[in-house]
Amino acid sequence: MPSDARQLLVPFVLGCAARLAASAPVRMPRAGPPTRPVGWSNPQGATLTQIRPDVWLAERPFYPRLPGLTSTDVGGKMAVVRLDDGTLWVHSPVALDDELRDALAALGKVKHVVTPNTEHQKWARDWIEAYPGATSYACPGLRERKPHVGWTRTVGLPGDQHPLEACWVSAERVPLIGSEPFFSEVVFFHAPSRVLFVTDLFWNYPAGADVPASTRAWKWAMDRVYRPFYNRAMRVQPAFDERVWPTLARWDFDMIAPCHGEPVNVGAKRLLAEHLGYRKA
Repeated sequence: MPSDARQLLVPFVLGCAARLAASAPVRMPRAGPPTRPVGWSNPQGATLTQIRPDVWLAERPFYPRLPGLTSTDVGGKMAVVRLDDGTLWVHSPVALDDELRDALAALGKVKHVVTPNTEHQKWARDWIEAYPGATSYACPGLRERKPHVGWTRTVGLPGDQHPLEACWVSAERVPLIGSEPFFSEVVFFHAPSRVLFVTDLFWNYPAGADVPASTRAWKWAMDRVYRPFYNRAMRVQPAFDERVWPTLARWDFDMIAPCHGEPVNVGAKRLLAEHLGYRKA
């Protein structure tokens, strides 16, 4: 297929896949009345929303600290997995309040708290202090950059022991950006639920009429402006094609739980491949 035609086709395919995914229920029924404001970023108004057996999301509004965007809700999600031993694994923590603490206590004991990338670290110290008996993990390089936060371990390096399968995605050197890391994130696969947990590697902002206009504009900018640059930056890293994508393709996931946007439980692997610039999954 000519490259020009492919460039036109890919957004169309992604849009169709996103609409199909949006039509399939991704949330299990809420157990009681709403406990938080209902909105696009928390459709059930729940403290914790169940998406699979032993898997929950804490869905919250999130407002970027960027000029002109401070009133734009781009949404943020924390994931919680109840492991085989009954303890809890927490991914990308959100603000911890009494309501969330009580909801977690009803599920099990918090034993693992993960800061999966260099951006989602705002609440890490609060969680480390609130759960001193838990093991706290940071993506590679973060403990060295911010030792005062107090993470216990680094996750995502070869030979690492972790309750979930993990893969480190890194873009350390990108032309025109300099020596600062462009991207560092650890993605996780929970085999019993077949859920892939990602932070910023993949996003899936909805475009429905119930989504605010400013959020739809954010989606357009992320999908049409930022993602082409992002894909090029990631794919110039030899490790991405040699190690990262083969690992993701090998994992038998059928749901993606991103920190930003809607979970995907239809065509998840194909949608991830298209998002990252691969034509076949």
